[in-house]
Amino acid sequence: MITLSSVKTISQVVDMTGTDGRFRRNTQITNEREADFILRVEFEDGSVSLLHIEFQATNYSKMVYRELRYWVYLTEVHGIAPMQYVFYIGNEPLTMKDSLSSKTTAHRYNLIDMRDVDCAKFLYSDKPEEVIISILCNYQKKGVKIFIREILSRLRELVPEETLRGKYIRQVEVLSQLRDLQGEVSEEAEEMALVYDLERDIRFKQGRERGMLEGVEKGIKKGIERGLLEGNRKGLLEGIEGMLELKYGSAGLELMDMLRVVDSIDKLVEFKNLIKKADSPDELKEFLWDGR
Repeated sequence: MITLSSVKTISQVVDMTGTDGRFRRNTQITNEREADFILRVEFEDGSVSLLHIEFQATNYSKMVYRELRYWVYLTEVHGIAPMQYVFYIGNEPLTMKDSLSSKTTAHRYNLIDMRDVDCAKFLYSDKPEEVIISILCNYQKKGVKIFIREILSRLRELVPEETLRGKYIRQVEVLSQLRDLQGEVSEEAEEMALVYDLERDIRFKQGRERGMLEGVEKGIKKGIERGLLEGNRKGLLEGIEGMLELKYGSAGLELMDMLRVVDSIDKLVEFKNLIKKADSPDELKEFLWDGR
C-alpha cells in the first residue's frame, strides 16, 4: 500500500563554509524546498520505506547535493532512509552526476533518463495518465508520426468522452514541448479530429446566446436606471439653482459649483429642504462641507 507522506516542504538553517574555503562562524543559509513526490511505502512483509521522486527538465550540476540534503532531512524527520529517484525529462544530453564520494561521505541516488525508457512501458497502459508520459520516452523504433498517432489512438480508446479526452491531449502537447514535438502532436490531433471543438457544441452555443441576451438585458436595465438617476439629479440641481437665486441672489448661486459634484440624490433632496429653513448661504455651505 502506498500513501502520501505528510511532509512535503522541508526547511533547515545550517552554518556554511565560505566560498573562499574559510569557515565563517556566523554565515547562515535558509534551505527551503518542496519535493515533487514523497511517498510512504508499506511492503507485504510489514517493512516501511519512503519513496522520494523528483522530475528534472534541465541539467542541474548540483543535483547530487540537493538529493543528499533531501536524504538527510527525510531520514531525520521520519527515521527512515528514503529511496530516491530523479527522472530527467529534458531534451539536452544528460550530464548530471548521480553520486558523490569523499573521504568521509558518499551518496548515490537513482537517475533515470526518460529517453532511455522504452515507450511501450507507458503507451500500452490502461490509464490515460500513464499513456501521456510515453511522449517523453524512447520512440525511435516507431518513427515520430506513427508514435504520436499511437498515443492519440490510445487516448481515444481509453477516454471516449470528448471534453476529458481534450484535457489529456492538451497535456500531451505540453509535455511534447520538452521533445520539440508540439507541432507534430497538434497537427496529428487536428487531422484525427480528436480536439474537442467547443464552438460546435450545441449546449455551448445555447449558453453563449442566452448569456449574450442576459447581458444585453442587464445593460439596458442599468442604462435606464442610470438615466433615471441622472435625470432626477439634473432636475434637482435645476430646481435648487432657482431656489438659491430667488432667496439669496448671486451669493446663493456661488454654491452651485459645490452642489454639482454631489452624487447622492438623497443629499441633494436634503439640501433643497434646508434652503427653506436656512438663514444664510453660509449655513448651507456648512452643510455641504460637513458631508464631505
